This record gives sequence, structure tokens and C-alpha cells, in this order.
Amino acid sequence: MIQVRVDHAEQLKRLFSIAPKEAKIILWRATNRAATAARTRASVSIRARYIIKAADIKQRIKIRKATSSHLSAQLRASGPVTPLLKFDVTPKFPDIMPVHARVLKSSTKKPIQSGFVTRTKKNYVNVFTRVGQSRYPIQAHFGPSIAQMMGHEEPLNDIITRAQEILDKRLEHELSRLLWG
Repeated sequence: MIQVRVDHAEQLKRLFSIAPKEAKIILWRATNRAATAARTRASVSIRARYIIKAADIKQRIKIRKATSSHLSAQLRASGPVTPLLKFDVTPKFPDIMPVHARVLKSSTKKPIQSGFVTRTKKNYVNVFTRVGQSRYPIQAHFGPSIAQMMGHEEPLNDIITRAQEILDKRLEHELSRLLWG
């Protein structure tokens, strides 16, 4: 769970006593902007370490936005493990070539022993290997889930720092906008 501090507490206390409705609006606007910026930073931080598309990341990170009655936003990464084909794999389409894959940007492509890319009957394309000597069953290969990628210390600290920075800027902006027009 990510927690972000409010540095303008004194100004907000005064504003709550003078205009409680406007203060709540300021808080939920700033909180929602910080949550959106945190999701964007999560995507950037994950892509700095892993070879995956931003759309695949943002699809798995959901924001529960703040409202005037509930002044906290939530950033949640969930979902199953990511198919290996979403990372750096050659070939990308069913082919007879040997399969090589790379998940981390800092690593090199490694061959997957007896691996092949195929499309199943349910139109699912991924990297598979045979479980035994016979044709079936086959086993799919996966990389880490988005939640696992986001849970590493480096991306998590980066996300928290960005959320705190944006929350401070937006609170200051919204307060000056309310007070000075």
C-alpha cells in the first residue's frame, strides 16, 4: 500500500474551517491527479527494467479515484502472470525457428529448450513446450505479473516519490486558484 503525506496541512485546516466544501474539492482533485501521475510513473518505472509495452501495464493497473466524501485514491495492480510472448521473444508468430526470450532489459535472449510458438484452439498465442514425449499436453510459459514487477523496491520508491511530488504541486496550485482566482 502506498501512502502519501499532505505537506500543506495548516493551510488546509484553515480552509476547512472557512470553506469546507471547497477544501474537499481541492483535496480530491489533487489526490486524483497524483494517482494518475503515479500510474504513469509505474508504467515508466516498470518499462525501465522490463521489456513490455505500456498498454499491457496500464491495462492491469486500476485507479479507484477519490470523491468529495472519500478523500483517498487507490492504485491497484492485479491480474495473472504475463504471457511470455508479451516480452522480447523471437519468433512472435508460429514458426519452426528455435524460440529465444528475454524478460529483463539487463539480460540477454536465452533459448527455450524445445520451445515453440503456437496458436491454440481458443486463439491464444504464446510460447509452449511439450510436457512429455507425446504431442500433448503442452505447457505455456509466463513472465512475472504486473503486480510483481511493480512490487520491486526500485519502481515502488519511484512511484511514491512521484505521487508525493504531484500531490504537493496540485494542492499548492488548487489552493492558489481558489484563493486568488
